[in-house]
Amino acid sequence: MRMCLGLVLWMLAAPVASQDKTAILYDVHLIGAKIGEVTIAGNRANGNYAARSQFRTTGVVKALKDLRGDVSVKGRVTGQDHTPGNYSETINDGKRFTDVKVRFEGKAPKLISGDPDSRAAPADTSSLRRALDPLTALYLILRDQPLDGLCQFRREIYDGHRHARLSLGSPRAKNDRVTCAGEYRRLSGYTASEKKERRIPFTVLYEAKAGEMLATRVDIQTKYGKAVLHRR
Repeated sequence: MRMCLGLVLWMLAAPVASQDKTAILYDVHLIGAKIGEVTIAGNRANGNYAARSQFRTTGVVKALKDLRGDVSVKGRVTGQDHTPGNYSETINDGKRFTDVKVRFEGKAPKLISGDPDSRAAPADTSSLRRALDPLTALYLILRDQPLDGLCQFRREIYDGHRHARLSLGSPRAKNDRVTCAGEYRRLSGYTASEKKERRIPFTVLYEAKAGEMLATRVDIQTKYGKAVLHRR
């Protein structure tokens, strides 16, 4: 469940698009049943950006397990290049709890405070100077964007303990829709048990609206079944 919750939060990076501010709501389904909601807010101004994504379980699922997550980031924007500065995450999946703060700022990322709650040795960050935090990385995938250049993404990801690689490609177009195939690959900082599920595939469906492509649905293949994110 933690892997699903973490991906849900990361896959819903706040889309700080061309507007200065934005707010979006997603419904989260697992094996066909709604399990929660994600509220998203972001803003961009004066060469800086900030984003925040919060998750909570709803309905029957909440009565069984009150899962929550809160992820945020602040950084700089130069053209289309986003450089994270400070990233924080607080996730409670019912079994594990993380509350960490990470500093990037164009250098090798560093855990500043908090407990990543992992028995695995932390990832070596000496080669991760261009790594992104999970929230910024997924924003670059899920933001409202033009058709040209869609689904061309491959970056290293660091969350304060773990190193992964996020990629998106292989666009398939049909009418005014484009579906792209992605992969979240765990590289280091994971336990032996977590490495058994090293490769996590997903797809993103984009639909044309007002001259831009909007990410309206994300399908994530998990060991618990298919998780589907629907944009309202």
